[in-house]
Order: sequence, then C-alpha cells, then structure tokens
Amino acid sequence: KACLSLTILSAMAGGDGVKAKKGEAEEVTESPESLLGKLRPRRRFIFFLAFVAFCAWLMAFYDPCQIETSSRKDCGYSGISPTYCITGSCFTKGGGKKDKRVVKIEKPSDMRLGIEISMDSSSKKGDAQFIVESLVDGAVLLHNSKLPEGSADRIVAGDVISKVDGSKKNLDAALKKASGTVELEIRRSALPSYLQWLRSGSKAGTVETVLTSPGFKRWSKMTSQLSAVGFGCWLLSGYGTASLPGWYFGLSAAVGYKLVRCCHDESVPGGVPHCYKAAEDEPEVLVQKAYDSSVDFGKKLYKQWRSFYKDVYEAATGEKVKKSKKKKD
Repeated sequence: KACLSLTILSAMAGGDGVKAKKGEAEEVTESPESLLGKLRPRRRFIFFLAFVAFCAWLMAFYDPCQIETSSRKDCGYSGISPTYCITGSCFTKGGGKKDKRVVKIEKPSDMRLGIEISMDSSSKKGDAQFIVESLVDGAVLLHNSKLPEGSADRIVAGDVISKVDGSKKNLDAALKKASGTVELEIRRSALPSYLQWLRSGSKAGTVETVLTSPGFKRWSKMTSQLSAVGFGCWLLSGYGTASLPGWYFGLSAAVGYKLVRCCHDESVPGGVPHCYKAAEDEPEVLVQKAYDSSVDFGKKLYKQWRSFYKDVYEAATGEKVKKSKKKKD
C-alpha cells in the first residue's frame, strides 16, 4: 500500500511538472509587443483628419503669390498663357541647362586619347558636337585614375565635347591630332549620376528639362517636408502602409505643387513680369505667415459677426447698442 501511494503521488507531481513546463514554454514563445505595436494599438482616424486639416489650412491661409511688384522674378516668356504659367512653367523655366567645364588632359605622343565618340544628332551642321560613348585605355583613363571618385574633372560616358583647345571646328579631326596638354570643354547634364540614362544629347529633352528645373527641385523639397509630417501622422494613425502613397504622400505632393507653382497677374505695369515665381519661404516662415493670415481673418470675421449681431439686435428691440469704451492705462 505504501509503495502504491508513493507511485500515485509521484505521478501527480510529475503531471504538475509537465503542466508547469508547458506553461513556461508558452510564455517563452509569446513575443513581446513591438514598439510600433504599442504606438499603434488601434486605428485612430483623428491623426489623418489632423493632417488633412493642416494641409487645407496651409492652402487656405498662405498665399505664395503675395509678392511686391518690384521683387517679382520672371517665370515665363513673352506671350505665355495664364494656364501654362500656373501649371507647367514652374517645371520648365531654367531647366535643361548643361554644366560647362574645361578639363586639361596630358597626352604623351606615344599614347592615344582613349575615348569612343559619336556625333550628336541634335547639333547644328558645321558646328557638330560629340558625345563620349565609352573610355578605353589611353590618356583619359590615366587622367581619371589620378582623380578621386566623383570628381567633376573626370571624363565620363555621356559627356558632350563642345570644344577642343578652345576651338569648336572640326572636333573629330582635332581630337585625333591632339597631343601634349589637351583642353576639352565638356557639357554635362545636371541630372544626378543614377539618372544619367535619361539624358538626350547636347540638348535637354522634356524629362531632363523638368527634372533639372529649379521649380522641380523646390517642389521635391517641399513635398518631402510635408511628407515627413504626414509620415508622423500615419505612424500614429494605425492604418496600413497602403494609405501612405495614396493619401499622405499624394496629398503632400498636391499641396507642395500649390505652394511652388508660378503665379500670373495681368494687371501689372510695363516692365513687370505677368508670370512670376512664387515666394520661396522656408517652412517656419511659411507656417508663420499662414498663422498671421488666419489670425487676421479671424479678427475680420469677428468684427463682421459683431456688426451683424448689432444690426439684428437694434432691429428687433429698437434700442441702440452702446459702444464699450476702452479704459486708458
């Protein structure tokens, strides 16, 4: 009997031990809540609404076209239509410019220059320019090897050669005959290195013109700043990533476009541009101007409602509302 009792007790203890181990295992397998999960326990529509309200407030109370006549900068051309001025001129004015640079190459008489070129189809006849297609062993590669990576004085594929030793005539023959210190005037697209494949020869195409225009750069900066605010609101809202590009980033891009596009004014005196650039205020100045404008609007609205209340009260009662006297200090 004693042996039987001990066996039963040990079995019960063993069972409790197994249960305890299972409980511990379950606790271990449970992963702790991530920081993102703690910040976003549920969906909060209020944060999306706050971002939309902020964007609407900026568009309503900040006027980028409110610039003094003497300070307006031209953003178009003679005869530009009002529609194109406020829609596309901002993204084409000043775009497509090529960076010019004179690079000196030391070419020994027993070494070739080492560049494969092709004539630019967009250049004028008799004033042909050549595009560097590739580099082979020669003086140019030796020149590049002596410069740090990313140096502007390196010759790279895509560069347009516009002059050789100060002359732009017979460039093909001049490149073949060149020796000693060779001066190459190159024109290079302002596109970043990862977008150089978009270049379209010595003359910039539409895409290159837009991407290199000051207006596009300004719009990109403004959109990224608004998107940062939108990302913070999205992070707290609890909604999925699908809402980021369509709502937060898309709305930021639309508001950024409204704030940087060119302005048009027909009623200006001679010598003043009809199509002019919008104000290029920094975010803190932009928000301050919107705040001041909204305060002024609130004061005007208060005066109007006060005047309306006065008229209604006097019409209903026949009594005149006495004006309150301000106390002097």
